[in-house]
Amino acid sequence: GLHLVRDKMAGREDGPELRLKYSRAVNLSEVESKRDPENEPYRSKYAARELLKELKAGQRAPADEERDADADGLWLQRLGVLELQLGLNHAETEELSAGEEHLAKCVRVLEAFKLCPETVSVFIQAENQLGILWAGLEEMEKAKTYLEDAEALYNQYTKEIGTPPWDTHEHFLAEEERLSEQERQKRFEKVYTHTLYYLAQVYKHLDMIEKAAWYCHTTLQRQLQFTHYNPVEWAINAATLSQYYITEKRYMEGRLCLAASNVIFNQAGAVSSESAAEESEEERDRRDQLQQKKAEIARCWIKYCLNLLQDSRKLLEVPEVDLGLFDTLRVRTT
Repeated sequence: GLHLVRDKMAGREDGPELRLKYSRAVNLSEVESKRDPENEPYRSKYAARELLKELKAGQRAPADEERDADADGLWLQRLGVLELQLGLNHAETEELSAGEEHLAKCVRVLEAFKLCPETVSVFIQAENQLGILWAGLEEMEKAKTYLEDAEALYNQYTKEIGTPPWDTHEHFLAEEERLSEQERQKRFEKVYTHTLYYLAQVYKHLDMIEKAAWYCHTTLQRQLQFTHYNPVEWAINAATLSQYYITEKRYMEGRLCLAASNVIFNQAGAVSSESAAEESEEERDRRDQLQQKKAEIARCWIKYCLNLLQDSRKLLEVPEVDLGLFDTLRVRTT
């Protein structure tokens, strides 16, 4: 089936060249770009774009004698991957309308294959990126549509197919370089965690606060489960979520979020104990930043204590206090 066609096409003389060009584009975009000079911040991204455009120009429908559903599928899947990469490239260089065009084309090209293990992750990533793009333009309803569609597709695929799907770059890798099933699943779960994270932001903007809190909670849980997180960022997000629970008088959940926030924040590493004179500017900045974030979490704890005291006091002031409610409050905070 598809694997035979893929190997036959990869075996052509343009196979290794094609793979090399793609890996150069990825390297330029993800590695080299970090070293670009300030006066040319997108130099590597533009170079990567040229390579991606060359690759796209080389993707043609199979000749009639090779034509069948599998060969057609392979060609279109690769085209979809290139459209996703071009969409990302334009979005990252602040050319949003061109980015949107490429991402929308990726979704159109892959629509017929969206439940295939080779392309489901690519499709969801394109919808995630469209969600981010429209949210950045304050088009929250459009963003919500794409992200909810991505969420539904993940659930449908997991339920009906379940095979760990391909990572985007595998379409341009030789057979022996492909990822293990375990690594594929890990990357797919990360893509879906991003979907939930962006949905939490969109629901928050749309004032769907309860829904936003649920998605934020689920995101934090999944980040811990799959160890995909930055400790400081995770801790701040958990402390922020505690504020929602506190205003809803759900003190137990609020306290759990704050306690988890403290534990994870400590993973960020101890603040340097070197004397100020020996510290580099970079270390000093990091230290200041950590202190600032630590203070933010401390403020959330203060708000928790303050609200708890105020609510306890209100209960005591009620003439015929409902002791059951008072007990609930006490139990939740011990």
